[in-house]
Amino acid sequence: MSNFKYNSFTIQFEKNVFAPALIMPPQGGVREIIERFGLSVPRPVLFLSGGAGLMSEDDIKRTHSIMASMAKFADEHHLIVIDGGTDAGVMQMMGEIREKNDYKFPLIGVAPRLKVSYPNFNNPEAEAKLQRGHSHFVLIESDDWGVESQTIVDLTRIIAKQQYPMMGILINGGKIAEQDIYLATAKPTVEHRKIPILVLEGSGRKADELSDAFKSGFTHSGIIKAIIKGGDIRITSLNDGAPALLKHLKGHFLDK
Repeated sequence: MSNFKYNSFTIQFEKNVFAPALIMPPQGGVREIIERFGLSVPRPVLFLSGGAGLMSEDDIKRTHSIMASMAKFADEHHLIVIDGGTDAGVMQMMGEIREKNDYKFPLIGVAPRLKVSYPNFNNPEAEAKLQRGHSHFVLIESDDWGVESQTIVDLTRIIAKQQYPMMGILINGGKIAEQDIYLATAKPTVEHRKIPILVLEGSGRKADELSDAFKSGFTHSGIIKAIIKGGDIRITSLNDGAPALLKHLKGHFLDK
């Protein structure tokens, strides 16, 4: 990968929806992303991690309502939002909400290129499609899910720099989401801050595992232990809905 060159291009989705995209190597420099996309930085940034696996229909509806409030907040307060960019779970919700409401906040999807498909890239090995409501895509030249985690976390930190608030939100999620949160909390560098994490309790899977461990102080998972020890963990509840989430977002991004 030492000779790999960054490749910028444009994805054209149906109905003449266009999104700039960048193919980059694993462990590539995230500053190149900012330069290629011409992003205005530093600015507040939020990364979204997780999914909607095993959720009931009612929980999906409540999660969608929370996501709608999150997207409206991002648009009103000029946040950049980063997620996995695929047409599934909370990433699909975020993209569809952004497109439906014609929101203008940058929504950057980061995914392993050889695991996804998109117009003019009919990948027979694809396990997911890119979601067209995203404004930009970063495609890591890899066929491994999880390779995108470091880029998502690094990009979040670089966009915020030392000047603006940043936050990760965990909704549901599996091992890849757990990896995202671990890199954001337990593995900071001298240059970069830990990223505060807001966990949606009641959304299932890793979100509930982390919230349960945080409240009880007990878990068998070494990774969860490291996240709690090293992280700034905050809990909001699916049952408390959008108002509770907005209270956290306003307190973090506005009351500074």
